[in-house]
Amino acid sequence: MLKKYKILVVVTEFPSVSETFILNQITDLIDKGHSITIFSYNHNKNSFAHQLYYDYNLADLTITHFKNEKTNWHFLKGIITFFFKYRTQITYSKLFKLLNPLKWKENRAKAKVFYDLPVFLLNTHFDLVHCHFGFNGRKVAEAMRIGVCSARKAIVSFHGSDLTPSKINIYQNVYKDLFFFFDAFIVNSIYLQEILFQVKGDLDKCYLLPEGFKTSYLNQFLSTVKISPKFNIVFCGRLIQWKGPDLAIKIVKKLVDRGTADILFHLIGNGEMMGELRRLVKELHLEENVILYGALSQEQVFKIMAGSDVFLLPGIQEPHSKRSEAQGLVIQEAQFFKLPLLVGNVGGVKYGMLNGTTGFLIEENNMEVFVEKILFLYQNPEKRIKMGEKGHDWVKNEFEISLLGNKLIKVYDLLN
Repeated sequence: MLKKYKILVVVTEFPSVSETFILNQITDLIDKGHSITIFSYNHNKNSFAHQLYYDYNLADLTITHFKNEKTNWHFLKGIITFFFKYRTQITYSKLFKLLNPLKWKENRAKAKVFYDLPVFLLNTHFDLVHCHFGFNGRKVAEAMRIGVCSARKAIVSFHGSDLTPSKINIYQNVYKDLFFFFDAFIVNSIYLQEILFQVKGDLDKCYLLPEGFKTSYLNQFLSTVKISPKFNIVFCGRLIQWKGPDLAIKIVKKLVDRGTADILFHLIGNGEMMGELRRLVKELHLEENVILYGALSQEQVFKIMAGSDVFLLPGIQEPHSKRSEAQGLVIQEAQFFKLPLLVGNVGGVKYGMLNGTTGFLIEENNMEVFVEKILFLYQNPEKRIKMGEKGHDWVKNEFEISLLGNKLIKVYDLLN
């Protein structure tokens, strides 16, 4: 009989609109019969959440920290709410022991950890704690170092923002306890694994496990009718420099200037570049060709994808941080919806598609090649459809969360 685990999942924000891979993994673990508790440092920053969050009643499984509340009143209210809600589950002896004046130095360190991870005040014992992002793993590593972690084993999944190439020397210091106390390390691409090995070359128990999508959930959107009679290009991602949303708009401008005026570009996402992108659209007179949606729910994104023709993500390597796309689950989701890809050849993107078969991998900043490949797909609908079908078939076998979840459970089994 397969072992069922009691798992504590530690995340930065939950639910996060931009981190659907965490949501997919959690719901798959629940589907497989495992018991999940989610500890989040922040509330959802958006006014909406993805439907899966509600379908699985994940609010009931989530403990959200009170320390990052916006005002002192909300902070105080958060503390009171925590102690009232979990009053029958808190191990009060852990708090009383902190008052021992003979161990004030040791107790000060423990008090800091309990403040940072109040979930460890509960009388619940976990088979393992699974941290998403290295910076959250650091906090749990500190709890393990001073002996207050209530989980037997610890795993961390790196996703990209926690392994910025320009900060390797910093990580070698700040991740020391993480590497010493944790039992397994997961990366989502070969690209990210190579960065991790630059931080610690002799790292043991490192596993490659991509982020995945939930086929049973995506299937309902496949029959979506085309959203516009025009040629629909879609971009989806945070509006930051290294994802290339400004380049995407400039590519659309070149297409329009070459006579393909029946193009409609759907730019989905929010971020620091939104104001700049709005100005760029106006400056290039593309108001009739570009729609800037802002952040959307997963359901809205999938409907737009399923009703579009191609997916465009002209990502680059950010000049200063050297950061680029580690995997980009949205690239696999686009292929599931039978969209040929036009993506920048940076980071780990090439490991999540088949160049020339499911789309085109194009050198960063080469806008002319992006334009030529889009025109090729625009002028050859039968080849575009065939490429989309191949992408759909390929990602179903490589990135379906249930299959990837089985591999994750094997990692858990190795630790137990």
